Amino acid sequence: MINSVEELLEQANEIKDKEARIKFIMNYFLDNVKYNYSFLFTKGYMQGTITGISKNLKLAINKTRSDGDEEISLTRDILQGESRIFNDILQIRDNNSEDYSKFIDELRNYIIEELNSHLENESIVAQSVETIMQKIEQGLREKRKVNYDGHEFDVNYDISKVLIDFLIKPKKYFPTEFNNGLITNGVCADYTENIVPILKRAGIETYGVHGTSELGHAWIIVKVGNEYKSIDLTRAVMIRDGFKGIPEGQTSEDWLYSNLEDIFKMQETRSITKIDGKELPYIIDGTNYDESTFRKIMEEKDIPDATFKNMLNRGLGRGVTESEVLDAERAETKETKEREDVPNV
Repeated sequence: MINSVEELLEQANEIKDKEARIKFIMNYFLDNVKYNYSFLFTKGYMQGTITGISKNLKLAINKTRSDGDEEISLTRDILQGESRIFNDILQIRDNNSEDYSKFIDELRNYIIEELNSHLENESIVAQSVETIMQKIEQGLREKRKVNYDGHEFDVNYDISKVLIDFLIKPKKYFPTEFNNGLITNGVCADYTENIVPILKRAGIETYGVHGTSELGHAWIIVKVGNEYKSIDLTRAVMIRDGFKGIPEGQTSEDWLYSNLEDIFKMQETRSITKIDGKELPYIIDGTNYDESTFRKIMEEKDIPDATFKNMLNRGLGRGVTESEVLDAERAETKETKEREDVPNV
């Protein structure tokens, strides 16, 4: 039984072979971590293409009143983009403005149907839906006093404001969970942020990676010997949970520790855009991934940005001389100083 980071590292560091040590750590997380599907629903699926939200709240007739609620509610508008799920939920509100219980029942069934379209595990769907519904009902019961045109109103939150609050601050409503420093519930970025330092403390050369899966994604790359390997706990957990749309035959183990070239074959939408927070000048995906080129990128990624980008833009067609590196450093220093000399306006 492992109850802390120290206990995990103590057992892991008894394993001499690095590859076996990595697999021990990652199998621990595969066996013990949950994926935050409530967060995925609200921030991943519900957001759609929404990029602009009004800062101004509006007053409207409260269409989701329960006993003791106010007749007026605070609403919020979307300015840019759209979301099918958001619009569907507002329609459920409008269709059931006289019957709160029916509104809640239809809303719960709608969210169940949405999650069932992505996930076969009925138990996880049920838990996730109840978490979402609990947060929604808590939001609808929020009460505020609002001064408008010289009058004071007691108001509740409309479902539109509650859902937009979820989009703006998803971690406030669907937080990451830990036990003595070990992540127990989260999403891809949470997994990466928690596990990278643990692997480093286990003596593994480790990097955080950002890019795409179906949505924006984060995972881990490790170096063992002279090879770079991919660790994608999210994909492994989703396969474990019965997530739909993953090609038949893929296993959790395929994603938990794999060759880099294989991740692009297993998922055509996979790409790498950042390594350790450093944005790459071009996207690495299945159309251009090359092992030797990637190794060169990793070797050179910590040199000054100007040199790094210049090399990659040339496609690493030739070596870079020491004078080129020094010239780039001087140019970058000069550019930084010039920026600092510009007065604030």
